[in-house]
This record gives sequence, C-alpha cells and structure tokens, in this order.
Amino acid sequence: MDIEKMIEDLIPKNMLRRSETTLGALLGPLRKVLHQRRFLDESLSDFQIDLILKVLASLDTDKDPEAARVGEREARIASPLVSELAAGFNHGIGRSGHVTAPQPKAPGASIMQQIVNQVALDAMKRLGVPNVRYGIVLPLSTGMSLALVAAALRQHYNVKKILFPRIDHTSPKRAIAIAGVDLEITPTVLNDDAVDADLGYLENAISREDNTAVLATTTFFPPRTPDPIKEIAKLCQSHDVPLFVNNAYGVQSLEIMQTIRSAIDAGRVDMIIQSGDKNFLTPVGSSILVSPNEEIIEKTAESYAGRASAAPLVQTLASLLSLGLRRYETLRSQQVECRTLLEERLTELAERIGQRILSTTNPIACAMTLEGIDAQSLGGRLYNRRVTGPRAVGSGQYGSCIYHYPVSYLVMNAAIGATKNDIEAATTKLYKEISK
Repeated sequence: MDIEKMIEDLIPKNMLRRSETTLGALLGPLRKVLHQRRFLDESLSDFQIDLILKVLASLDTDKDPEAARVGEREARIASPLVSELAAGFNHGIGRSGHVTAPQPKAPGASIMQQIVNQVALDAMKRLGVPNVRYGIVLPLSTGMSLALVAAALRQHYNVKKILFPRIDHTSPKRAIAIAGVDLEITPTVLNDDAVDADLGYLENAISREDNTAVLATTTFFPPRTPDPIKEIAKLCQSHDVPLFVNNAYGVQSLEIMQTIRSAIDAGRVDMIIQSGDKNFLTPVGSSILVSPNEEIIEKTAESYAGRASAAPLVQTLASLLSLGLRRYETLRSQQVECRTLLEERLTELAERIGQRILSTTNPIACAMTLEGIDAQSLGGRLYNRRVTGPRAVGSGQYGSCIYHYPVSYLVMNAAIGATKNDIEAATTKLYKEISK
C-alpha cells in the first residue's frame, strides 16, 4: 500500500515531501532491522520497537478477523492484557520436534524468531567473539539451556559423561541430570586466595574416559576464578572431546569475551551459552547460544520438545534493539568503573575493620574477608537493609568451590546496569552493619 499516493491530493506537495522525510527517518531503522538483521549501532525508540513488533504480530492467523478457527490451539486469549504482555505473538514459536521450524499459524512469530536469532548472533560477534558463525535464542533460562545442549550431546554425539570443573552452583548439575548424562565434578586447587580449576586432573580425566564432554565456566563468584577456557579448548581439540561453555554473565566483560575468542581460535569450542537477563537487561527467561559449528546449534534446536513461548524472544529482541552497540558499550564502560569503585570502597572498609580483599581474578565481582564475623547473620541483615545480591560464605562452607576454604568472606558484584549510587549505598550499609 503506497501511503504517499493515498494522501498526495489531501495536502500541498511541499508538506507531503516534508512528511515523507519524517516517515523515512522513522521507518529507516526498521527497514534496516528487517533487511540486514543486525545489531544496530544506535538504539531504537520504544515507539519504533513497538511498531515493528505489531507489524510482525499482525501476520499471525489469530489476527485474521475472517478466520474460522477450529483447531485445539488457536491462540484464543482470555484477556487483552495477556496478549499485550506477549506482544501479540500468541501462537508461540517452533513446531513439535524443532524449536526454530516455521509455524503455519504464526508466520509473523516465525519471522520475528529469525530476526532475533540473527540480531543476537551479530551482537555476540560485535561484542567480542567475531569467530562464532551460528546462533539461536532459546526461551529458556541458562540452566535449562545447558540441559538442552547436554541432551543434544547425548543424543547426537553419544556423550555419556560430562566433566565439570567444580562450581558450587546447583543449576548446572541439575541441567546435566535432566539430560540423562553422568556427571564427574573435577576438583579445584587453592592458589593463595584464588580457587582455580585443576587443569592437570581434568586432562587426566579426559585421557582416561571415552564418550565424554567438558562443561567449563567463565563467570562465578570469587574466590573461584574463571576456568582457563583457552587451555581447556586445546585439550578438547587434541582428544576430540566436545566443550560447551557456561558464559552466564560474561558478555558484559570484554576481557572474558576475548578469552573465549582466543579459545575458539586455539582449540575446540562447541557451544557458548549466555543469559539474556544478566547480559542484555531482559526479564528472566531467555538464553543466547552461539557456536562456530552449525550442527550443534541445529541438534540443540531439535532437542526442544514441542512449541515454545515467544515472549522471552520478543523481550530479547526488544532489549537488543533498545540497547544498540553504542549504548551497550557505554554500559560496559560504566560496569568497569563501578567494579573499580567497588574494590576501592571495600578496600577502604576492610582497612578500617581489620579485614582484607581476597586476591582473585574476577572482572565483575570482588570479595572481602569476614574473619571473626558471622557471615550468615551479616548476609541476612544486609538483605533486611534492602541490599540485594551480596553473597556471604562461612569458612569451609559450600559456595567456595573447594573443601575447607580457610576464611569467611562476602562477595559483592558490580554487574552491568549497576550504578555508582548502588555501590556507594551498599558499601555504606555494609559498614554500618559490621560496625554494630
């Protein structure tokens, strides 16, 4: 439909030309999203994002006023609010047996899914891993996405056991259990304050076992350090062992992303999984999976049972379009500044109260000792003072990723989206609670 021809007789031509300029400026970025499917340099406005979502959602068959809908699943919605919360993509995405397969009743949702997959892949390339070639956004949290990858490795690559350098986090363990694969947690070693993966043990385990894969981790709480992804990738390549990486909140760190890039260049990396909410400020519910290998992406998509909700993908696409590369780079810079400020404030506090900062490598979080302080009680008191997110671990307790860690400690994060006000307020309240 040619809007210009419809209105050319209604207003003077000079006004028409001016209106075309305005319309072109509004729709130009939307055309770029549809045609190029790239992570744009600049942010789109909420109006522009809403417009593109409405246009795509209107293509689904439930928007056809003349349709005779006699199936058991016809996107009948009880409340207009519920439909609005799903951005109108009420039929969901995928088909039974393949989460990215086009759905006849949902051509708009199918297009939207292809767009978000390609925009997310381009975002990952531009944010530090240009050597990945394929990607998919899943309507699952990181843990369930790990389970789906593990299931694909079991079903299509005959993986029977996954080697997992110890991380004291329940989600990855449950993910592997759901997939029906055996798990061997490989130990860690203590190097001064830092808890590192035992690379020698892992190499021996890879050598002695058949039909194995490795799950490595880039982001966790100190004193646990990021796994040496590059060295592990070399081991996996030399032994022909699949490697998938839990990069839960690593996209925000250029340092971590460059490590993954080097690992792909130097060895074997089959899949990298990252959280939508932790990296791209979306509601919980989506993960971005990228790989240099098309086959593992395809096999993972085939492992998804049934259709899926479109809402987490819509939220991810909207967030990516709202951020754009320049705004994301600004947020990354702010994250680095907040991480520096956090360590400065905790160092000042530690010196006042006779504690110290743990000497570990972590670009997002840092930790302070709590010697002589009840860690569990302190964590609860901070929560009651409206400080969310700190992690207090007692000496030798679960959470340190090693047996018998020698000191109690408190972890605070300066993750993407945190502000200097957050850091100042949290450390001030921490000092007040410890002073009591």
